[in-house]
Order: sequence, then C-alpha cells, then structure tokens
Amino acid sequence: MKSRLVIAAHADDETIGCGGMIAKYARQGADVFVGVLTRDPDDEAHQLRREEARGAWGLLGAREAGWASLRAHPLIRDAAVVDIVGEWLTTMRPEIVFIPHPEEQDPDHATVAQIVGSAKLSTGSTCTVLGYEVWTPMQRPLLFEDISTEIETKRAAIEYFASQTARRDYADGATGLNRYRGSTSGRGTYVEAFCAVPL
Repeated sequence: MKSRLVIAAHADDETIGCGGMIAKYARQGADVFVGVLTRDPDDEAHQLRREEARGAWGLLGAREAGWASLRAHPLIRDAAVVDIVGEWLTTMRPEIVFIPHPEEQDPDHATVAQIVGSAKLSTGSTCTVLGYEVWTPMQRPLLFEDISTEIETKRAAIEYFASQTARRDYADGATGLNRYRGSTSGRGTYVEAFCAVPL
C-alpha cells in the first residue's frame, strides 16, 4: 500500500476529521504522514499542542510529515507555504492527500485546498486529493469509510488534545457526525465521509 498524506490547518483537524481512516490505513500497512500548517501564537501552547499531536498520531499509527508553523486566522497562501507543502509531496510521494474539504466554514480550513492546489502545480504531483469534514458537514460526500472498528481509537486520539477538549467535547461531536454518516450512508455504524477535490 502506498503512502498517504493528511494535511491539517491546525493540529487536531486531522484527528477529528479522519482519525478513523488514519488508524485503519496504518493498521493495513500504509505509511500515513500528517503535516500541520499553523502553530499556536504562544510558544508554550504550541509546544504543548505538538506533544498532544504526537501522542494522538502515535495512537493512530501516523507519522509526522512536518510543521509549517505559520500564523493561523488567517492562514495565507504564499510562496513559502506552497514550497513547504510541495516538499512534502515530493518527499512522501503520496498516492492520496487528505485535506479539509473546501467548503469548511473555518477560512483556514478552506485555504488548505488553495495551498495544495498550488503545490501540486509546482511539483507536478498527480496525487488524488480527498476532502474530509472537520466542523462543516459536506453537502455531497462521494466516498465513505467504515471506521466502526477504529472509533474508540479515534475518540481516544482526539482526547489527547486536552488543551482543546477541555473547552469543548470534540470527541463527542466528531463521533456523533460519524454515527450520522453511518446511519445515512448505510456503510457501517461509524463512517467518515470524503469528497473528491479537483485540484
């Protein structure tokens, strides 16, 4: 199985959006890498988030691609971040890249597609790009991944981000959406939904 690259605007997007898929592919023997584009503005908070992310990714079976450490809110597409993502595409040579789907309401999430599109163009990558749900359910999901056997691993991985889940129960929200996707798609008890992103 070839490598997969999961790109997140903020560390925890990837675990909330497609943690089950990450765990499932890793268990099947794929090399799954995670790259994060932004950082917390406070150095201590950023270091804590990195430690939380490593714990979550270790549980899921993902490997670290890198941290662009850019400013969040707004995340801006510029030459520097396009070069960073281009390096990830060149180094990992992923068959599939997963990103927040372009209609996410968080503008940082939506900007990821623009960055990846530019990086694909600059590197000549032919990878397939699929969008995952973080905060905004997509209107027309095309692909469904049954993560029923990975749901408890996903929940535990989300809870590694204690600095974030202390304020909101992200694990409950994410697994609730996965349960909804399972009920409406008929593909399993817990399902992650994806859309094709034509970049």
